[in-house]
Amino acid sequence: MRTTVRLFWLFFALYALTSSGNAFRVPDEFEVYFQTEHLADAGDLSVPQTLSLGQEGQSIFFGELGLDGRPYAPYGPGVAFLIAPFHLAGRFVARVAGVHRAPLPAGIAWEFLVGGITALAMAFAAALAVAGFRRACLALGASPNHATLLAIVLGAGTVLWPYGTTLYSEAWLAASFAWAAALLFEACAGAGRPRVRVIAAAALLAVAGLAKPTALVIAPGFVIAVLVEERLSTAARLRVALVLGAGIALAAAAQIGWNVWRFGRPLDFGYNLGAMIPYPPARSFTIAEVPRGLFVQLLTPGKSLFVWAPVTLLSLLSWRACWRRERGLAAGLAVATISALVFYAAFLFPEGGYAHGPRHLVPLVPLLILPLAVPGLAPPRRALLACAVAGFVVSALAVSVSFLEDQSPVHAGGPSFSPYYETIDPPPGRPSNRYRLDYIPFKFALTSGRWLSPDRPAGNGPDFFALHLAQARRTLPGGAAIPAWLPWAISLPWVGALVLAALGLLGR
Repeated sequence: MRTTVRLFWLFFALYALTSSGNAFRVPDEFEVYFQTEHLADAGDLSVPQTLSLGQEGQSIFFGELGLDGRPYAPYGPGVAFLIAPFHLAGRFVARVAGVHRAPLPAGIAWEFLVGGITALAMAFAAALAVAGFRRACLALGASPNHATLLAIVLGAGTVLWPYGTTLYSEAWLAASFAWAAALLFEACAGAGRPRVRVIAAAALLAVAGLAKPTALVIAPGFVIAVLVEERLSTAARLRVALVLGAGIALAAAAQIGWNVWRFGRPLDFGYNLGAMIPYPPARSFTIAEVPRGLFVQLLTPGKSLFVWAPVTLLSLLSWRACWRRERGLAAGLAVATISALVFYAAFLFPEGGYAHGPRHLVPLVPLLILPLAVPGLAPPRRALLACAVAGFVVSALAVSVSFLEDQSPVHAGGPSFSPYYETIDPPPGRPSNRYRLDYIPFKFALTSGRWLSPDRPAGNGPDFFALHLAQARRTLPGGAAIPAWLPWAISLPWVGALVLAALGLLGR
């Protein structure tokens, strides 16, 4: 238990220290932040802030107006509640530091500071995923040292690290699934109070579905794993599967109810795709796009699961042996992986939009590594070390370079150019922007001269909150209200926590 807690603090500190702290890049980040902000201000999840922000009188709103006339973002309601404690902590820090809230643009310094602290919720969630993964490894029978080693590889050598530093919801999904797996393995092994563990696992699946509805395509894998589990009786399998199914159904019903309450239609999630689709109506899923979508997710340098989480390749190679030793785990992973890959391959944007690596597959990564924890399936140490080093290099680069700075279109006095998207004449219902198969991550930002330009706007350059905060103090309207000591005060506690946690692990 102590080692798991130390691992949590090690990675919480690492992710917080390398957090971007920039919650205002794309709607998937800033509209979720505004949901939480308005929840604290007015008690609802609408995002009226987006109607008054933008350039040349145009709002930045991405979503739909609800039946009550309020603007709503097209995201699940769960994340706003999950990150609310960090948002309130941000408000407290701003008050202590003397950074007062004011109408925009004068109050942008307050928004930047509070938004950066709110983003630390994802560092917390990603660290929870590492801790839950280690516990799942122990429940599978891995030795404490091997479970710790695999958890370190997950935390520092996969795409989980970059998603612990942004305000995307994937870190919470990874944490929910990792802990659900741990609790189910413990229940199957007969650990104390197995019924409580099963109910808690079902609740975590519901949390994942409320945070991101499409994450529910992964959840049936848990049900299949239980139905195939050989250590339970047939009656016990059915009981556990029903409880898990109830958790999944609860999330789906809550999301449908949320859609009906906002828009009057059960399957209207609020995505306003009109500007993206030249030939309507929009088609969110197209089976004909599956081959290309699979290629994007598995074989392109910018999105390949095996580039951004190399250890998963070792795990996939062990699936046949895993089937012989842990049939439930192997069956559940097969169902979850295939359904996620095919579902997102057919999706409107299989690459996940502007983002580092295979965004849609991040919640799967902790689960995909679990076969390596099964006794007798541990890979050669050299192979594991090579995957860890390769994953660490990619992840360290990702947390250093903002995905938007590396991927957004450039307008330099001529036709715009995007290193990330190509413009095509699409089939009816599909977007005109399509992911470039030859996109090389980090290349554009690091070679364009913009990354370290002294004239870069706040939030660009090396992608760390402390640096962005110091830059905001110099360049943003009202930025002088940010005390010069604050970037250091935000960073030093995490440095201390990182060192103490590392020393504690080395001591054991």
